[in-house]
Amino acid sequence: MTKKLFIVTLVILFILSQLSVFAASKEWTSEEKLAKLTKPAVVRVWAYYYGTWTIGNYQIPAYYGGFGSGAFINPDGYIMTNAHVVDVYNHDDNKKWENLAWQLVYTLMENYNLPKEQAIALITQGYARLGKISSVFTVVTPGGEELPFDLKEIGASTGEKSGKDIAIIKVEGRNFPTLRLGDSDKVRTGERIFVAGYPSAGDLRSIGSKNSQLEWSWAPGSISSDKKSTAQGAPLIQVNAEGVTPGNSGGPVLNSDGQVIGLLTFYMNANGTLNGPLYCMASNTVQEYVRKAGATNDESLTDKAYREGLEFYWKGYYTKALTKFEEVKRLYAKHSEVESLIAECQKNIAEGNDKRYWPDYYAYLGLLITLVVAVSIIFIYLKRKKAQAAITTDQNVTQTKETSDN
Repeated sequence: MTKKLFIVTLVILFILSQLSVFAASKEWTSEEKLAKLTKPAVVRVWAYYYGTWTIGNYQIPAYYGGFGSGAFINPDGYIMTNAHVVDVYNHDDNKKWENLAWQLVYTLMENYNLPKEQAIALITQGYARLGKISSVFTVVTPGGEELPFDLKEIGASTGEKSGKDIAIIKVEGRNFPTLRLGDSDKVRTGERIFVAGYPSAGDLRSIGSKNSQLEWSWAPGSISSDKKSTAQGAPLIQVNAEGVTPGNSGGPVLNSDGQVIGLLTFYMNANGTLNGPLYCMASNTVQEYVRKAGATNDESLTDKAYREGLEFYWKGYYTKALTKFEEVKRLYAKHSEVESLIAECQKNIAEGNDKRYWPDYYAYLGLLITLVVAVSIIFIYLKRKKAQAAITTDQNVTQTKETSDN
């Protein structure tokens, strides 16, 4: 009897353990899941300065710099990007004035049809005067935060000095979502990759909503060559992916496990188009600059709660997922995804789509089974004891009868 109960208990536990497998959603592909996990850590990086030139009654603005992409690699605000995206950070006042002067020259040539020599003369002869120079060094997160950054470590643009086009910048804050750096020495030609970032061609500009400026782009592709390097010897990984344009610079290139194997850095023009080969700095070189910046590549508490919440969400355990997403919101209020996920969980719970999470009941089930087994053992013991007592009574009666006969 006890042996049968034990076998039945094992069968019940096995069936319950498989329910989460049967409940798994078929709506999300592995690539969609990877993109959902990755997005919160990928940022836009703005680095430029500007001023206004006055020529007589004309006011002509000039800008120098631009934007690129990057990603958090540490919960305390460390971000990886390309050196050429943020190198204007180190420009002194003379360098800034010179670059803005050349921007004025190009504007006068293109918009006012002035010959180059005349445009330069307006500046050198003092007819053009530059007002206050202002700088913008800002990280924009997918959740809409605009955070000033400090430059912690920088290499050199491709083709210059070391050729290691990598920079580490830092914003103030904590519990930021992060990405994990993989081992670029293990990548192989033909391997599936994904390029994440903010390509300039993806901006809708005046025809798009403000929120559209916060939306990234995700470009699948593959590794074309894993053995290339710069003239200075810095390792390069050649990749191909559709829709990658300037603005993607500094953005992460991920493998199918969600690990960053490189930073998208530059492309080679093919017939004057943007369809040439793409190249990224290897993640092991990025690690070198992470160490120089005094940082480490760590997962955040936000990442852990978010990942666990998504696992519950994808399997239809909306109550469990909701608890995790609310934890994410407490840890990092500006998380780009949790508001919509919390709303989705609440909607599914209200509509009765929430699946029962059986592991929460395992302890109670175990207690019930233990109680049943204990009661069964006691019942069997008492039954055997009663039977033994009956046998003893029969034996005593028999002995008494035999004594009387004698």
